[in-house]
Amino acid sequence: MVNWWIFSDAFLVSLLAYVVVAVSLNLEAGFTGIPNFGKHLFVFIGAFTAQGIGVRVAAWLYEKLRPEEAAQALSEVSRLVPGAAHWGSLVDAAADTDANRIIMNSYLKPFITSHAAVEALLLVVLLVVTVALAMLFGLMASYAALRLREDYLAILLLSFAELMVMVVFYQTESLSGGNKGLWAVTFTSNPLRFALIGSGVLAVLAYLYAERLANSPMGRAMRAVRDDEVAAGVFGKNIAEIRLKVIMVASALAGLAGFFYTQANASSVAIAFNRVVWTFIPWAMIILGGMANNLGAVLGAVVFLIGKRLFEYYQAAIGVALHIEAGLVASLLPNILIGILIIIILYVRPQGIIPERMSRTVDFERIAEEELEGR
Repeated sequence: MVNWWIFSDAFLVSLLAYVVVAVSLNLEAGFTGIPNFGKHLFVFIGAFTAQGIGVRVAAWLYEKLRPEEAAQALSEVSRLVPGAAHWGSLVDAAADTDANRIIMNSYLKPFITSHAAVEALLLVVLLVVTVALAMLFGLMASYAALRLREDYLAILLLSFAELMVMVVFYQTESLSGGNKGLWAVTFTSNPLRFALIGSGVLAVLAYLYAERLANSPMGRAMRAVRDDEVAAGVFGKNIAEIRLKVIMVASALAGLAGFFYTQANASSVAIAFNRVVWTFIPWAMIILGGMANNLGAVLGAVVFLIGKRLFEYYQAAIGVALHIEAGLVASLLPNILIGILIIIILYVRPQGIIPERMSRTVDFERIAEEELEGR
């Protein structure tokens, strides 16, 4: 019998984050035919904003609004952490991996939560920065290859994402803590609840936006680009512009999902946002649920994550039944099963659980009736 406590608030935050990422990936791959295999970079941008940028902004505000307390905090932390002579300000200290946790929990967190105006301002700033950075990275990653075939674009996006996450962010301590990571700026006295509410609101808005977009003239243009680029170009559609707009919007949604996901975890390391967890799994979700169907993307995320959580709960029993070590069951078997699942779905039901639906178009008969009634 399953203990339902395994579906905790933290699990729900993760589920909602994956729903947003799956919907955003569906806009790219399902509706527009953009094979984005670098999705993990854009999810990490949200985490980077909360930790790498957020800690610096919060420390700067602390120094400006409470200079004496900030100076005292810097002096106290300098005595606790060795090698602190190079710190010129609390901003530098807050971004140091050794001092970050002390400063965040002892000084910046109480400061942020005790001032509603500061908390609201910081939240708005970080959300705006998350959207701007994610869209900028989407532009940087894809602009040069937007006129190339899908396979070249897929290779470019994957390579760029791996370069940024695994080399730049993971190996550079000054950006987001390197391989040690940083504690992120969190909001309210209950960050997990805040993350749950924020992720829920974002998931609803992302779904409604994706549905509205899919049934708009832009949505029909996206499908035209996916189905036949030559025909779409002949009818005057700017293929590169449509792809660029979709990538930038989808990147912004993925970044916001990463931001709220990090609120529930307080701290993170770049390597946690790898291609398996935040690219291949969302691909499996939209393939399972149904490409070019937003409801299918949501359903695919829900079914996949609940199944994965149940697998984790029963992994010890599975290991015994298959005579496999528990460590191998936890580390290798899930990825093998994901690959098998994708192959089975593509072979048995390539359209997914919910097939693609046609876009809603103008009801010419209703318009004609209204015109006749008006006369």
